[in-house]
Amino acid sequence: LEVDAFVTKTSSRVVEVHPEVCFAEMNDAPLPWAKKNWSGIELRRRLLAQQGLNLPADLGELGEVTAADDVLDAAAAAWTAMRVALGTAYSLPDPPEKFSDGIECAIWV
Repeated sequence: LEVDAFVTKTSSRVVEVHPEVCFAEMNDAPLPWAKKNWSGIELRRRLLAQQGLNLPADLGELGEVTAADDVLDAAAAAWTAMRVALGTAYSLPDPPEKFSDGIECAIWV
């Protein structure tokens, strides 16, 4: 509801991202492991590194209070933001669905 209210009051573009869809795009297939287990975490880190997003092993104080999967999800969102800025992102569905309020809705990867 907060995002819906914001979208109607801003001229800025709002892009919706789903991290698992981003990781599936990076992997060319759905990921075989959950994001909270070791194999899943390591695969996501490797996929991000292949895209040029190398996450440091030490995040300082942030690393003490933030779950690993949340950091990975934020990096996947940053990857999509980069693709949006470069004009290489695409929407699901394509074209985005337009609701009765005229606002387009889609997941971007």
